[in-house]
Amino acid sequence: MTTAAPTAPVPGLPATLRAEFATWRRSAVAYLPLGGLAFGLVSSAVFVSAGSGRSWQDVLGYQNLWAMFVGPMLTVLLVATAARIDRGARGGGTRYRPVRPAYRQLSRFTVLAVRSLLLNVLGAGTPLLVLGALSSAQRVPADRALEAVLVPWISQLGMLALILWLARQTSWRVALAVGLVWTVLGVVNAESTAWAALPFTWLDRGALPVIGTHANGVALEAHSALISASPWPPALLGALLAVPFLLLPRLRRPGTRTVEHRTAPSPTASAQGATAILGTVTEPAPHLEPGGPRVVAAVLGMLRGTALTWLCPGSVGLIALWLSWHAPDASVQLFTLLVLPIGTLVLGLVVWSAAGQGWRAVASRATGTRGPALVLTGAAVAVTVAVSLVTALLYLTAGVPAGHAWLLALTGAVVGAMLTTFTLWLAIRTSQAVAVVVGIIGILFGVLVGGTAMQQNLWALIPYSWANYLDLHRISVTLPVSLVATALCTFGITHATRKAAENS
Repeated sequence: MTTAAPTAPVPGLPATLRAEFATWRRSAVAYLPLGGLAFGLVSSAVFVSAGSGRSWQDVLGYQNLWAMFVGPMLTVLLVATAARIDRGARGGGTRYRPVRPAYRQLSRFTVLAVRSLLLNVLGAGTPLLVLGALSSAQRVPADRALEAVLVPWISQLGMLALILWLARQTSWRVALAVGLVWTVLGVVNAESTAWAALPFTWLDRGALPVIGTHANGVALEAHSALISASPWPPALLGALLAVPFLLLPRLRRPGTRTVEHRTAPSPTASAQGATAILGTVTEPAPHLEPGGPRVVAAVLGMLRGTALTWLCPGSVGLIALWLSWHAPDASVQLFTLLVLPIGTLVLGLVVWSAAGQGWRAVASRATGTRGPALVLTGAAVAVTVAVSLVTALLYLTAGVPAGHAWLLALTGAVVGAMLTTFTLWLAIRTSQAVAVVVGIIGILFGVLVGGTAMQQNLWALIPYSWANYLDLHRISVTLPVSLVATALCTFGITHATRKAAENS
């Protein structure tokens, strides 16, 4: 006579929370809040470089970029990164455990909300502490400093729950795109008279009276109604928005099957899979020419069919369209401060996305990882150089002097190569999420410094704006440093790819 095994108890909410916190320990989700620290330190440096005689109200005004865009987007990136990792790990086995879905969802939200709080403490709190320590005139009152940290965080909770729920239904890329749209809509409509009926405005509306600026960063006028407005109604509305998305169940899409309904693969499919894995063939193998492996052709084959096939022509087409109704001399910054930095960021991410998934298989070949890594880096740099040369030719055709155009091509190619290899190294060595955070912060400060008078003091500290400096004095510094940095990043890529193959 046999007895049935005792049924395992269903974990409660405290146990589920402990397990969820342990799941994300030492992951990219745990390290993403450090992006807030990086932003806070750079923001402090920019404020100090702007000159003396600033008060604590000016310190709060410098929080505009964080509260309106960087903070919300890093929170969205936090959720998207967790969704990407969870999708790749297939839930880490937790989907097959006897855990209540509501507990799992609430635990995931709690973990991400705590990380978002840390993100806002580091991003908004660091400048308040650093600048307050430098001068008593810049020491923000404790109540306003607390509001500058808590109001944006509380306002972001609803968006966090929305993106988390959406990532479960679709993919992390869709969630990231929706988060970007939600953030932009919040900035554009933050001062609308109908803000109470527009949920995306709750993300930003509460922060405006705290930091004392309009959504575009301009200081509030003395007669503005926002000066005396309370930040808490929109902030609390933003937090309450999380409730319905935490209660909504996961929608079953047509064609999905649960674990119980999954059937075993057919023998034919299994045989085909085994054939693919073992490398056996049922037909005569094609004759291969003698010689070494064709590494260049294999790497280029990885990149064939990626988003680069339309992103690169699209970038050049955007510049050509812009030049059709704008003066070319006044449009150079479109390429140097926006298209080139953003393009190199996307290029590095796309290249590693295409090659990273099969890098363990690459390492098992006779070539090892060093040769393919160098070819992969060379291909990415070649794309950057080609786009820079074609863009310089466009500006030359539009009327830019030849002496100016060739400097644009040179700086675009060399600085672009540095940014491309840096992004590629960072994505391989850490994660794509970290590369995105660093890239976004770098691009924002590149625009802030390179497009304003602050470049006079800070130009050497922001490499993302170096392509914008076409005078010989600065080029004599930026080009050699960029070449050395490119070589160092390439060396780092060869080591990072070897580690990536070992850890995959």
